[in-house]
Amino acid sequence: MALRLDELKAPCVDFGNGIELRFNLEEFTVEAAKEKAAKELRETPDVVEASMNELRELIRQEKRLHVPVDNDAFLRRFLRPKKYYPTSTMEMMKAFYKMKSKDNFILDHLTTESIKRALDDRVVQILPKRDQHGRRILFMEMGAKWNCSKVPSLEVIRATNMLMEAVGREPETQLNGIVFIINFDKLSLSHISQFPPMFVKSIVDHGQKNSPYRVKGIHIVNNARMFNIMFKIFKQFMGKKWSQRIFLHGIEFKKLHEHVDESLLPSFLGGTYEIPEYDGAVIGELLDCYKEQFEEEDQYGYLPEVKQS
Repeated sequence: MALRLDELKAPCVDFGNGIELRFNLEEFTVEAAKEKAAKELRETPDVVEASMNELRELIRQEKRLHVPVDNDAFLRRFLRPKKYYPTSTMEMMKAFYKMKSKDNFILDHLTTESIKRALDDRVVQILPKRDQHGRRILFMEMGAKWNCSKVPSLEVIRATNMLMEAVGREPETQLNGIVFIINFDKLSLSHISQFPPMFVKSIVDHGQKNSPYRVKGIHIVNNARMFNIMFKIFKQFMGKKWSQRIFLHGIEFKKLHEHVDESLLPSFLGGTYEIPEYDGAVIGELLDCYKEQFEEEDQYGYLPEVKQS
């Protein structure tokens, strides 16, 4: 398995047997996708134009917020999850960049080097196939395969956010959303201790309210009794929407397959295709192909306040 260029000279990870992972940053042109966007997101030419114009004006009024106000693709990334309502989009954008301004936390200065251990150990992965609804699938190892003494929870969350930012640039993902599958096999107290309540509150609040990604489902597998302790910490901070989108499947992959078709899952999730053991660093290599975009994104946000003398 290796990183290579496809026939269009775009980078992709080749898992073998025709299984590949690549990012598609092109706007969707299929009529069915356009119809879905109009129905679910109010994405029609008139609404898009009016919403973008109003959002630009709201951004200009936020004097210290530096973002590419004339970049339509950038604005769509924030408008789509808020169904093109400019006011709520602006509130999310402000909260997102205020969170990003916190040094050494979950969003600031995301680079492949800063999340190298999480990528190398494949604690967080992007599965190569989308689900039957066109959603990206992110898989997380939060039990036996997560060495939390080597990869602390902060790095896990940072890695998750960087991968979400990568797929969140894809218009197809902006339309269809993301689902998580999280494996809690052999969860231990040392794992649970990585999530103090205030840290949990920060990441749950961000994910529910301030993150420009459409999380459509969170599927938990291998959740034994120890998981209930951890879930109580998270559940107290969850709103109605996320609470309704969390599904506990235990050891029964058949229950998972009721939500995500088994033909679109690897064999370690009861699916029908194989992903070989691979060096997780190759995902970092794929992300680094878009290093310039990440570095540009890192320049956006709130400018420091100028102190008056």
